[in-house]
Amino acid sequence: MAFRVADLIVDALIAHGVDRAFGVPGESFLALLDALYERDEIDLVTCRHEGSASLAAVADAKLTGRAGVVMASRGPGASNAALGLHVASQEAIPLVLLVGQVETPDLNRDAVQEIDIGRTFSGLVKWSTRINSAAQAPEMMARAFSAALSGTPGPVVIELPQDVLEMDAGLLSARVHGVARAEPSRTAVEQAAVLLGDAERPILLVGGECRSAAFREDLVALSEHWNVPVAVTTKMQDQYPNDHRLWIGHLGFFMSPAHVGLFERADLIVAVGTRLGDLSSLGFRFPRQFPMSQPLVHVYPDPNAIGTHFHTDLPIVASAHPFLRSWLELPVVARERDGWIEAVAKAREAVHAWPEQRIPGADVLGHAVAAIAKRFPADGIVTTDSGNFAAWVHRIFRFKPSARLLGSACGAMGSGVPSALSASLRYPNRQVIAFCGDGGFLMTGNELATAVARRLNMTIVISNNQSYGTIRSHQERAFPKRPWGTDLSNPDFAALARAFGAQGHTITNAAQAAEVIAEAMSANGPVVIEVRSDVRQTIDRSLVAASG
Repeated sequence: MAFRVADLIVDALIAHGVDRAFGVPGESFLALLDALYERDEIDLVTCRHEGSASLAAVADAKLTGRAGVVMASRGPGASNAALGLHVASQEAIPLVLLVGQVETPDLNRDAVQEIDIGRTFSGLVKWSTRINSAAQAPEMMARAFSAALSGTPGPVVIELPQDVLEMDAGLLSARVHGVARAEPSRTAVEQAAVLLGDAERPILLVGGECRSAAFREDLVALSEHWNVPVAVTTKMQDQYPNDHRLWIGHLGFFMSPAHVGLFERADLIVAVGTRLGDLSSLGFRFPRQFPMSQPLVHVYPDPNAIGTHFHTDLPIVASAHPFLRSWLELPVVARERDGWIEAVAKAREAVHAWPEQRIPGADVLGHAVAAIAKRFPADGIVTTDSGNFAAWVHRIFRFKPSARLLGSACGAMGSGVPSALSASLRYPNRQVIAFCGDGGFLMTGNELATAVARRLNMTIVISNNQSYGTIRSHQERAFPKRPWGTDLSNPDFAALARAFGAQGHTITNAAQAAEVIAEAMSANGPVVIEVRSDVRQTIDRSLVAASG
């Protein structure tokens, strides 16, 4: 068989370290599927929907630090995969979407399912291109991965016309451009150290730009050497030991008064690896701008993300880990800050590590989460879909940096199960728990079939309150006693799980939680635990989260 463009693309994927891709097959890229047939280097995960395939690829990128890869056909397939593009853009995750396109003679003629990728996703992706000839393939593939990973990471899309995939690639070979990593200057790091040394009430705010084990070790070392408390942006609770005396907490969708109080008092914020968007700045409230701006050191590899929303005293264009390593090389000038550390402890206790005694007796989900947390290993992996139910996970769990948390930082529903699928494939010997709402599960829960086919050891916890509960809670506040459009009619989720070939369990009251959880978490293969709760608890929970 001749060496085709499709074969060249597979070579390019392998050259960029890709060992897994997610997708839904389409006739527009059959040659690419054929090129993967005898290539053991890449595990192709066939999913049940392009949206969940793209979310699984995003999760895989979070776990590996490499670009996630998803494959979809044109038109409907690419449109479905747009969910992952949105999440990757919002959360700054590198993602490469390969889209099978109509044959080149049919382009721009409204052929069946034809889509203009550039126009359709222009405001969503970092870069998009079409490979029009064999000669273009090496450069376009290399540029795609470089664009996805450089500066602020994000999604890119490559169109692959069906006939181009089948073209003879001759003696062409895959190319890798590499990624330029921003390094901090010695002067900038020294200036940051001086500001921190002078501060009485500093906060080190850490985002998800780097998630490696080595980065987390250096983060702990820096915080201890300089005696500076650490807060993390939303869904980044695994970045720092949750039982550490310098741990402030995770900044979620609701602004806890305890956290707001700390940020109001801070006399320096050092933001590392975050763009300082909506959630990581507590609704653009901090660093405070009026009446007097709060001192800010902002470290991020993309200069366009610095100074966008906030006055910045010391802008440093650098990746998070090189910055920390450079800082650790400086002589330590630490302050005691006993009063500040005590205030940090009070805020942390108000929001995190809740004991069972603080969980209302009637809140079935809270007790189920507590039972899971007791059995959760130090290297376990938690995924959370979007919804107020996740508040219990953030309150109760004490994550260590050896664990992983894959959450929906941008609030996109449906990420829980695809993320767990990805984590279970990447780490088959680690405990994976997915926390989902009933609404989010029924968006992408069909990937349970994929998990069963792969015999993955993943547990899915479904909070069933028969409602789009988070939206209902907002609705109750905005339009009291006028709920409309937020009620759901659900199946028996445990029975549904068994129909898929998984195990199914149901918890209807708090007294059952410990026993059912013990049985479910000791089982092999996919497991679903349905936790039946009252929507009123969801509404009340959102109010408690907002009040700390």
